Amino acid sequence: MASRAEEAMTCGFDMPLFMHEGRITPKLSLPHVITMKSRRVREDDIYVTSYPKTGTHWVWEIANMIMAGKAEYAKHWQNHAFLEFRSEAELDEIPSPRIFFTHLLPRQLPEEVWTRGCHVIHVDRNPKDAIVSFYVQQINQNWWHKEKPKAFTGTWDQYVHANIKGTVTFDSILGHVLAWSKVPELHPTVPYCQVDFEDLKKDDVAQVRRLAEFLGRPLEDKVYVDIAKACRFDKLKHASEYIKDQTFHNKWNKGSTGYFRKGESGDWKNWFTVAQSEAFDRAYEETFQQKFPY
Repeated sequence: MASRAEEAMTCGFDMPLFMHEGRITPKLSLPHVITMKSRRVREDDIYVTSYPKTGTHWVWEIANMIMAGKAEYAKHWQNHAFLEFRSEAELDEIPSPRIFFTHLLPRQLPEEVWTRGCHVIHVDRNPKDAIVSFYVQQINQNWWHKEKPKAFTGTWDQYVHANIKGTVTFDSILGHVLAWSKVPELHPTVPYCQVDFEDLKKDDVAQVRRLAEFLGRPLEDKVYVDIAKACRFDKLKHASEYIKDQTFHNKWNKGSTGYFRKGESGDWKNWFTVAQSEAFDRAYEETFQQKFPY
């Protein structure tokens, strides 16, 4: 019987995928994930956790500005702090407080994250919007093999149903959200904050203030406004493409929108058919025992 990783590769994902600890894992990250639990942790490390395309870069940049105390972009592209794609030696070079981002599950993080009480920020988004955004990325980029134009070569319908089955890179978004929703109960002493993409869209200044208070770095009201403005879609897109060091910026196909596509909520309605949406809703209800909330 084929593994879920093997199924993913046969349905259109053009990269080597493996099962590790019951989760589909890209080959590039496998050596780091295998040793992840024993990695050394600093008490002031900050972990921005998310499923791909849920607002990771947005929140990571906000956190960097908060810790810097000003609306100044982090020098490097965020991938230099991509926990499961960088070696421990590489990440040790980042000065404290280190702000990582990761798509790993809670059980895959370094054990010391939980025992030493590092700050954890989890980013959530309507999963249908995240799936659309990740699909567009994966048909416009192949970070595994830069000479190949696509990470996913199948159809949109195949992609939707692969997400429902969990036969996708970085595994099931539903399983990811479920695992992170249990963190407050499993690790009640760990400082944990959930940020929703949709709440950031409604009132980014309020969310910046909330994050600053969570991180123990309260700032003047004007700075909250400055940070929120600097991290809005168009400005952050410009900074990421023209201001930041591009060392860890992966190649995109000509004509694509890159990492920053639309930055909107509700675009899934332009992609999902009624049948696809209903199938996803059923999978959500089976996973969470509640109606799809978006």
